[in-house]
Amino acid sequence: MSGKNSVFAIIGKSFKIYLRFIHKFFLYMTFPVIGQMVGFVLILLPTIYMQKTLPVLADKYTFFTEPTKQLALVLLVVMPGLILMLSAFWKYLVAYSALNSMTQSALVSGKIYDFPAHNSFVTKNLSKFFLIWFVISILTILSINPLLAIVCSIGFLFLVPVFQVFTFEQDKNAFGCIKRSFGLVKDNFGRVVGLLTLLGLILWILTEVIQWGGVKFIPHEKIFSEYANMILNIPFMQELNLKLSQLSEFGINLQITSQMISEAILSAIIGMLVWGYTLPLRSICWTLWYKSTTDSENRNKKSPKKRTTKQLDPEILRRANLDDDEEV
Repeated sequence: MSGKNSVFAIIGKSFKIYLRFIHKFFLYMTFPVIGQMVGFVLILLPTIYMQKTLPVLADKYTFFTEPTKQLALVLLVVMPGLILMLSAFWKYLVAYSALNSMTQSALVSGKIYDFPAHNSFVTKNLSKFFLIWFVISILTILSINPLLAIVCSIGFLFLVPVFQVFTFEQDKNAFGCIKRSFGLVKDNFGRVVGLLTLLGLILWILTEVIQWGGVKFIPHEKIFSEYANMILNIPFMQELNLKLSQLSEFGINLQITSQMISEAILSAIIGMLVWGYTLPLRSICWTLWYKSTTDSENRNKKSPKKRTTKQLDPEILRRANLDDDEEV
C-alpha cells in the first residue's frame, strides 16, 4: 500500500499527532509509568531493610520468631508499594485501549480531553478486556520455554491490533476480537512486519541515544553506588566474579564492578521511561494502521456490510467545545 497509507506515512502522521499532544500524553502516562517504578522501589527497599532487621527483632522479641508473624510484618511493610504498583500497572493496561480512543478523538475533533471518558471504554467491557489480557499472559508465560518462544512470538505478532479491534468493534466478544486481529494481520502480514520493524528500529535508536546521554551526564555512580555494592555482595554475584577471574589465565580480564551495575540500573530506568512514555506513539501507529486497513477493506468489497465500529461518545464530542478536562 502506498501514498498516505504507506508504513512511512503512518509513522510520520503518528509522530505528528504524538508531538502535537505530547503534554497530554505525558500527563496521562505519568501515573502508570512513574507509579510502577515508585511502587517497585517501595517494595524493594523495605524488603531489603526487613531482611536485616527481622533477625534483630527475632532475637529481641519472641513474638517475631514465628515465620508466619515475620511474613505478616513483611507484607504489612510492602503493602503501600504493592498497592501503588498494582494500581499503576492496571492504569497502564487500560491505556492500551484508552489511547486508541484518544487518537480517534484527535482525528475527529482535533483535541484530546476527558481522560475518564476514554478509560470508560474498558470499564464498560471488563470481562472481555480481562480475557484478552489472559490470552496474552498465557502466551507470555509459554514464551519463557525456548521451545515455544518462536511460536509465541508469531502469536504476539497476530495479536498486535487486538486492542484496536476491542476499542472500535465493540460488537465482538473477546475471542471475536482475537479472531479479527488474526485476520487483519494475516491479510496484511508484510505491512504489519514492516511497521513493527520500522517503529521498533526508531524506538531502539531513541532509547540508545537517551541512555547514552543519561550515562554520560548523570552521576549514576554516586546515585546508585549503595545499591550497586549491595548487589555485588549477593553470593551469586560473588561466585560469578570468582569464576570470571579464572579467565585471566586466558588473557581475559573481566569483572562485574559497581560502575557497571550502576550504569545498568540507570540504563534500565531510562529504558522503562522511554518505553512507557512512547506507548501513546505505538497506539497511534496501530490505530492509524487499523483505520487505513479497514477503510481499504471496506472499499474493496463489492457490497460492503456495515461494521459496528465504536464511534466517539456524543458526550465526549460535546465536551470538545468546552475547556480541556485533563483529569486522569
